[in-house]
Amino acid sequence: MDHKVILLTGGGSGIGQVTAQGLARDGHHVTIVGRNKDALVSTAEGFDSLEYVVADITNSADIEAAITHITQHHGRLDVVINNAGMAPVQPFEDLDMAEFDRVYAVNVRGLVDVTRQALPLLKESRGSVINLSSSLVDNPLVTMAAYSSAKAAVNQLSKVWAKDLARHGVRVNYLSVGPIESPIYEKTDQSAEERQAHIDAVTANVPLGRFGTAEEVTSVIRFLISDQASYVTGADYAVDGGFRL
Repeated sequence: MDHKVILLTGGGSGIGQVTAQGLARDGHHVTIVGRNKDALVSTAEGFDSLEYVVADITNSADIEAAITHITQHHGRLDVVINNAGMAPVQPFEDLDMAEFDRVYAVNVRGLVDVTRQALPLLKESRGSVINLSSSLVDNPLVTMAAYSSAKAAVNQLSKVWAKDLARHGVRVNYLSVGPIESPIYEKTDQSAEERQAHIDAVTANVPLGRFGTAEEVTSVIRFLISDQASYVTGADYAVDGGFRL
């Protein structure tokens, strides 16, 4: 696999952290962005080809600074992995509109803005975009309306971009990720008992009977950024243990 220059959002924990470290071990040059400097430092520690930029993807100026950093240090950008997201768990009647707006700002607007600003470099490299979506789009949970609907937007954006950007040689694919062992469940306002009840309910709907691992997601990303996937665009890869069946 040719070594590529990669921008990955949400690289401080979970799938983003594992993927960034895995791709760095493969020899790729990975720049991660996120709001938590300590988490980014922890992810990048010990990797010569993994660097970080503290940035909030809901802030266009922060994204611009990250793209400028990559341009100055590497002169090109081959892959954008839009991984950053937030997934609150709450009944619809308890929905807080400020939190709803934040879900869309991170999961949709931020993804759009990162891709938009990276596009000139991606056109030059005939690169690719990988968007992290969710199998909840097809098999929604009643307590995750905001997240599920935001990821539905990600799916549609991915399909449209795949058609639109093909003329520039830019590929766009997305992963419908199922239940994955991740700190994302610890970032909710639920009690430990409520979180466990949610996890148990989700697991009961997975045919393989378990949560997946971030490494299993990374394996598919590794394929999609490779030249072996040169004829793959607009594809939806389900990494979900059969959750959406």
